[in-house]
Amino acid sequence: MSHGAAEKVIWDADFAGGFTATGPDARWWHYAQQSYVGDDGRVTTSGQGLRVVSGGVNPATGEPAFVRSLGQDHTNGAGLPGEIDHVKWLSYANVRAAGGTPGFDAVRGQVLHFDTVFSGRTYGTAAHPFGGAVADPDSDLRLASAAAPIVDFESFVGVEFFLTNTKVYACYERLPFGREMLGDYAAFLYAVPVADRAPEDVHHCRVSYDRAAGTVRYLLEGEEVFRVDRLGHRLAGSAHLVLEHGGEDTSAEPRQFAAGVGLFTVLDGALPGRGDSSGLVRLTPRPEQYYSTLEGPPVPQTFVDPDSAGSSRLFGQGAEVTVASCTVSVSEAVTG
Repeated sequence: MSHGAAEKVIWDADFAGGFTATGPDARWWHYAQQSYVGDDGRVTTSGQGLRVVSGGVNPATGEPAFVRSLGQDHTNGAGLPGEIDHVKWLSYANVRAAGGTPGFDAVRGQVLHFDTVFSGRTYGTAAHPFGGAVADPDSDLRLASAAAPIVDFESFVGVEFFLTNTKVYACYERLPFGREMLGDYAAFLYAVPVADRAPEDVHHCRVSYDRAAGTVRYLLEGEEVFRVDRLGHRLAGSAHLVLEHGGEDTSAEPRQFAAGVGLFTVLDGALPGRGDSSGLVRLTPRPEQYYSTLEGPPVPQTFVDPDSAGSSRLFGQGAEVTVASCTVSVSEAVTG
């Protein structure tokens, strides 16, 4: 992977030495909330990098399939927010910023760059139980996806690339998990399709954060494909809105970002651009969690499955991610 002459690499992984997420020398850590651990995957490494496939096998097809799932808050036995079901396999670089939050420091006057060279594919999504609410199971990231999440666990802003079999998405989100401390800020997820792809395609994805300017740039194969310049605020229009959690637009200035790799579902999301706007599965019963992606608050969101049946969350689908390298670097910000 090439970098600009003024860039300084501060962390990298090509997985030549394997992958470790436990123990004192671990370079990665698995996302976990109490008993729910984002480790639903079989991990192998080789000279080509990291490969993670869903931890189970679909008995009908022999293809990889997810096995980990989480019911609604009152049924999952731990009282966990049901939307944590999004996470299937998720690991972050084992680095902490100066303030102790996971991630790499974002310094004013510098640009923090995250480069991931990776591929991904999904399996078994055509067997979904949602009927006409899914237009194309090969492109729908709600059913299964591979991703390179870049998240700040202090402001809960996320800026990431997601892959399905046929699409590359630039995603921008603010997770609702910090509201108890930070107030009723706007929480949401947008997924913007930025390229077509085939399952075997490998992509060089870069996310660049200029803290002083308040901008995040998304680059695919070296070309800018998306940009966010008001972090913490909703985008104009709802064309690419997948989740609307309500709240007031509130500016965010992340002091760090963590770099990860993962496999996901987003079953509570709506399909952007669809007139019915229904989510697939209501993962949590909390009324303040979901609002219409077309009409916005206070109009509640509707769901194909409002009860989060186990057979709706796991229907034989799975995913795979292969990562050639992950690199974090910094450069001086250009002003003027």
